[in-house]
Amino acid sequence: MQDKFEKLFYTFRPEENDWGPWTNSPQAFLHGEADLADAALYTGFQIINAPVQMETEPIYHREAEDLVFLGAVLPDVFSSFDAEIHFFMGRTLETMEKIVITEPTVVRVPKGWWHCPLRFVRVDKPLLFQAVLFAGRPGAVRKVQGPAGPELRYSEAETHRRACAEIPGPPRSGPWRVVNEDGVRSYTDAGAYDPAKAPSSLDTVIRPGYRSRAYSDAAALRSPKPPLTPETERCVLALPREETKWGAWCPSPQAYFRGDIYMEDADYNVGWQIFTAANDMEEPHFHQGADEYIFFMGADPKNIFDFDAEIEIFIGDDPDHMESRMITEPTVVRLPPTVWHCPIRFRRMKKPLLFQAAFLHGTWGTITRADAAPGTDKGYFDLTYTYSYMGDNVRFCRRDPTKRCNVCGACFPNVEIREDAPEQ
Repeated sequence: MQDKFEKLFYTFRPEENDWGPWTNSPQAFLHGEADLADAALYTGFQIINAPVQMETEPIYHREAEDLVFLGAVLPDVFSSFDAEIHFFMGRTLETMEKIVITEPTVVRVPKGWWHCPLRFVRVDKPLLFQAVLFAGRPGAVRKVQGPAGPELRYSEAETHRRACAEIPGPPRSGPWRVVNEDGVRSYTDAGAYDPAKAPSSLDTVIRPGYRSRAYSDAAALRSPKPPLTPETERCVLALPREETKWGAWCPSPQAYFRGDIYMEDADYNVGWQIFTAANDMEEPHFHQGADEYIFFMGADPKNIFDFDAEIEIFIGDDPDHMESRMITEPTVVRLPPTVWHCPIRFRRMKKPLLFQAAFLHGTWGTITRADAAPGTDKGYFDLTYTYSYMGDNVRFCRRDPTKRCNVCGACFPNVEIREDAPEQ
C-alpha cells in the first residue's frame, strides 16, 4: 500500500495503568496527531467500575468536545446502564449548571465553555465512557492564581494519564458558581433505570414543532433533576434506543448519535455497532468536507483488545485505483475528505467486534460514482462520470415517507456470506 494511505492506519497499543479498581487496564486511546498523522480527534475507550471524580475544577478547551456515557455491555447499552453522573457546565464560571445523567447520554461541550467537575456518584454496573475532543493535541485552560492575581492559563497535557480522586471525598471548591444547584446528592435508587422509558429514535429527531428528548428521565427519580436553561439543555441528549433489523450478524438494540438530526449544531456522527458474522459493507465512496474515523475494536469494552477477526478495507484515489489493507488487531483508520474507500469485508469473525464509524460533521453523507448515461448533454465538460450524493438530510424511509431513514436494515436484502466464499 502507498505510504500516503498506510499512514492513515493506527494499530492500538494496550496502555497499562495502576489507577485502581475503579477502572480497567489496559485501555485504548487515540492520542490525536501523536498517533495518527494530521488527526483532529483525541479519544479513548474507558471503563468506569466505581464512583470516581474526574477534574476537580472547571476547565475549558479551545475546541469542542463530546462526552459519551453508555452501559458497558454492547450493543444493549441501555439495559446495561445503571449509574448516576453529575456534570457541571456553563458558558461562564458564574453560570455553571449541574447536569444529572441517569441513562445513555451524549453531552456536547461547545468550544470555550467551562466544564467539570465530572462526578460518577453511583456506578452499580460498569460504564463505557468516551471523552471525544475534536483536536489533534489535548489542552485545557484553567483559572489559576498568578503573581498579579487570578489568570487564565493554557496547558497541553494528556489528562487521562492522571489518576482521579475517588468519591466519597470533599470536592475542592473554586471561584465558580452553579446557578441550579439544589443540594441533592443522589437522584436515583440502585437499579432504578428502566430501558422501556428510553427515548425512541422518533422521540429524538429534531423537526419543526417537535421538541427533542434532550434531558430525559428513563429512571425512577426520588428527586426531580435540576432544570437546565435552554442554552445548556440543547447540548444534552438521552440516546434513543434503536431497534434494527439487520439480522443476527448485527444484533439489536443499537445506539447511534446522528449528528444534527438528534442535536442542533452537532458536528459528530457516530454509532456503536456490534458485528458477529461475515458481511460486506458499502460500495466505493468518499465524504465531502470532514474526516471520518473508523474504529475496529473488540466487542467487550472491558477487554477491548480481545480481538479475533480479519477485515479487508479498500482505499484509493478513485474507484479504478483502489488498494486493499488487512486488519487483524484493534485499529482506527482516518479517512480525509475526498479519499475513496470501501467496500469493507469482514471475514474470519471468530469473535464479535465493535465497529464505530465516527464522522466529524453534523450531517452524514456519501458521494458515489457511476458512468454517465449515453446521450448525456456534456456541455463544456467531458462528462465521463456522474456523481451522486446521499445523506441523512435527503434520505427518507421507504415505508414511511414522513420519517427520516435511520438505516434500520428493514428494507435491505438479507445476504448470507460464507467466510470461505471466493471474493467477487
